Amino acid sequence: MMHEPFTPPAVRTPSPQPSGPGGPRYTYGEPLYTVPPVKVHAGLGIAGIVLAVVWTVVQLTQTMFAPQAAAAYARAATLGLSPSQSALTTYDLVGILVAPVALAAWVVSGVWLYKSRVTAQGANPSFVHERSKVWAWLGWAVPLVNLWFPYQVVRDVRRATSPRAVNGIGWWWAAWLVGYFVGESADKTSSRTSPGLSELASNIVVPLEVVSSVGMVVALVLWIRIVREITAWQRERLAEQAGANSY
Repeated sequence: MMHEPFTPPAVRTPSPQPSGPGGPRYTYGEPLYTVPPVKVHAGLGIAGIVLAVVWTVVQLTQTMFAPQAAAAYARAATLGLSPSQSALTTYDLVGILVAPVALAAWVVSGVWLYKSRVTAQGANPSFVHERSKVWAWLGWAVPLVNLWFPYQVVRDVRRATSPRAVNGIGWWWAAWLVGYFVGESADKTSSRTSPGLSELASNIVVPLEVVSSVGMVVALVLWIRIVREITAWQRERLAEQAGANSY
């Protein structure tokens, strides 16, 4: 049976009235804030997982063709050319897909995380989140803070949604940092818009892509687990509050 989302009543604070013989009187004033309803965002979670899988597949495919790129850079080095002047390879063509896939994953996962942050507040109004809702979006894009803000948002959403112990979020974030930033290093080293050193690129592009792929795969497995756990506990909270509201 489907239940309408349970919306807790607005929290009201007493407002002082003119003093009388017994001192000031208080009545309930306007709502101070309204606790958001608990909702389940399974569709967004699944979409985010699918895009994360696609991104990881693109990364693995690029790694598979990295030796081809390394050979092209080595040939360019013998001619005194930069990576940007080397022959175009399948590695370069696959790399074109990274930006649009990453952008789509950021948008969808950002929407899911933002809405889940709102739901976590509704499920546990007393829980104090370390970061505000806006960082569910900006935390991934703002330099420097993207090293730890998204982790804090995900961790707190998970904690607020369920009282059970939090497991794997630290490992997920460590794997993500390795996968993403090592992959960025590989792209910058071998970028066709960069006048970098071909000999250096030919030596490190393969190891960097391998390390990035390992990080991305580990992060993907743990991310799927995190999203599924949060979604399951959103359902539990919704059922609990709907049941309490029926009495």
